[in-house]
Amino acid sequence: MTSLLDAMTRRPRPLTNLAGGDRVVLFPSLGYLSRDQRQWIIDVHGDVSAPGKIGLGKRVLLKLLKRAMGAADDEMTSPLFQARIERFVACDRPGRRVAVRICDETFRLVRKSRHNGHFQAAVRIAVGQVREPSPGESAGDDATIPIEVCGSKAAGRAYLLPPTGLSIISDIDDTLKHSQVSCKRTLLTNTFLRPFETIPGMAPVFRHWSETGAAFHYVSSSPWQLYQHLAEHLESEGFPDGSFHLRPFRLRDHLLRRILMLRRSGKLGVIRGLLKIFPQRRFVLVGDSGEHDPEVYGAVARRHPSQVAGIFIRQLDTKRDEGLRYAHAFRGVDSSLLKLYHAAKDLAGVRIEG
Repeated sequence: MTSLLDAMTRRPRPLTNLAGGDRVVLFPSLGYLSRDQRQWIIDVHGDVSAPGKIGLGKRVLLKLLKRAMGAADDEMTSPLFQARIERFVACDRPGRRVAVRICDETFRLVRKSRHNGHFQAAVRIAVGQVREPSPGESAGDDATIPIEVCGSKAAGRAYLLPPTGLSIISDIDDTLKHSQVSCKRTLLTNTFLRPFETIPGMAPVFRHWSETGAAFHYVSSSPWQLYQHLAEHLESEGFPDGSFHLRPFRLRDHLLRRILMLRRSGKLGVIRGLLKIFPQRRFVLVGDSGEHDPEVYGAVARRHPSQVAGIFIRQLDTKRDEGLRYAHAFRGVDSSLLKLYHAAKDLAGVRIEG
């Protein structure tokens, strides 16, 4: 009897256990229709961290980073470097319960934040509660759904995509901005010490595609810790909004080796996941020759030939003969899908169709 009374009078479990010093970031994600098309499935994905004291281990890794970049003392204390490195040296907040508010409803996410501070869960919303985008509508403000984090000022949005239509899957490094991934020192310097520099002309090309109704998915091997810097840069340069799909990374994970190795794997699974969620959509894959985009995109096209509408590869080294590489990477792929280009102007006359 006592236990029953205790249960009846027990205070309800709080929606969230976020602490006052926790910093929450919501990443732009996707919403897609359930199989019976009665619900929108909203993928909620974010990160919880907090500022903290930089311990001995992280100080050692920062010294290694400084040495690898050949950076001067004043560069390591510059506002730009401090901003770029901030999330890498922050404390991850695992075990946080997160609740979000969508369409005037509150949802407690079923999973707590993981060891790296990330939380991710699917939330279902009845179709009648949100305005459904038309098949030819681009992923603009009218096709998004706002998300608020309870107990935090964090807010974000999910892009609602209909089952059919055209999507652009694009790399970021050396496709939309200069990174020079082939040189370790230059890559790290461009990542942490220099303002991001856009590939000339790519933003207008993407805006044109957006105006024709294309949705955008930015799939990159860059760490999630750089999300806000990348998103702010793309927005300031006029690139269309879209979902982001980056890589998990922890500073202590063999710092330099892990940063470089992350750029060699992971994209294939993300892209296949997008094609699986949207089996009736068509996809254009945009990348460059500096990483493994040709090999990854070729594998995707062979496995999902009916969904790939085009493959555009930016040529980084005009002196190198890539013929044998491309012959192997795109074996069995319809050659009419492939477009090799050097500058954005080479894409100006290219038509894309869903």
